[in-house]
Amino acid sequence: MNLKLQSKLEQLGLSVAEAQIYLAVLRSGPLTASDLANETGIARTSVYPALCSLADKGLVESGVGRGSKFTAVSPEDALASLIVRDERALSERKRIADELTETLAPLAADIESELDATVQVVRTQQVIAERFYRLQLEAEREVLMFVKAPILMAGRGNPAEQKALQRGVRYRCLYERAVLDDPKIGPYLASWIAGGEEARLYGGELPYKVVLIDDEIVLVILVRQSGQSSALIVKHEPFAKSIAMLFDSLWKESQPLAAESYVKAYSLKTVSETANRSTSRAPAGKSHSAGTADAAHRRA
Repeated sequence: MNLKLQSKLEQLGLSVAEAQIYLAVLRSGPLTASDLANETGIARTSVYPALCSLADKGLVESGVGRGSKFTAVSPEDALASLIVRDERALSERKRIADELTETLAPLAADIESELDATVQVVRTQQVIAERFYRLQLEAEREVLMFVKAPILMAGRGNPAEQKALQRGVRYRCLYERAVLDDPKIGPYLASWIAGGEEARLYGGELPYKVVLIDDEIVLVILVRQSGQSSALIVKHEPFAKSIAMLFDSLWKESQPLAAESYVKAYSLKTVSETANRSTSRAPAGKSHSAGTADAAHRRA
């Protein structure tokens, strides 16, 4: 129980030593620094700084003079004061952030006006996913996508697309066949199509993983042989137009994907794979249908 309570106090911002000392004083009543060192096993040289910090945070009170005892402030008052302290700190940070935004925004505007064509390199998968999400939220007219394996985003669908579709942004997505088996795409594709996405299946291998926003901004995702990813974000109208021309050319060669037909095909494929796995795991003597029934029971 003490470890659980200590962990929760740490989540409120106390250090390990502060949490242990507060619980000790709360449980045992007024204690001297020496008593606390013996009670908690914390070195006496570390007890004093922790007590001072707890006193500053309003969690303990001390007597006057050398060897005085420390008393815990009631949890109702002490923990409430922690929240108030954090809220004040957060409010101050927000105020500073607002001031900096006003000060720095003109600088960013100057840079933007000087660079009509910009290229930005993004080197980590997390930042790539964040920029992909933000670019979709900023789209006003149309998003074009070459969807090529492997898929980088986590298996949570693409909530930014749903928001953009609801705002009237047109989505045209070109999928290569290999990507349809990816679990980060398969469970979500039917809902994207039902939500308004226009999807087509390209029979061959797509050349790039590309997102084109409003014929203006191009996100090119590059996957190296090591599996690490980087991306180029290019704001350059001629380059964007060339990507759009390539997309339209491959789009005409591709077959439309309908939500209903895709759901049926994907469901049949999933059932078939599950049955095959169940059969391969079934002990000798079990029939194929028995193995499939066992698999269905495990899924229930």
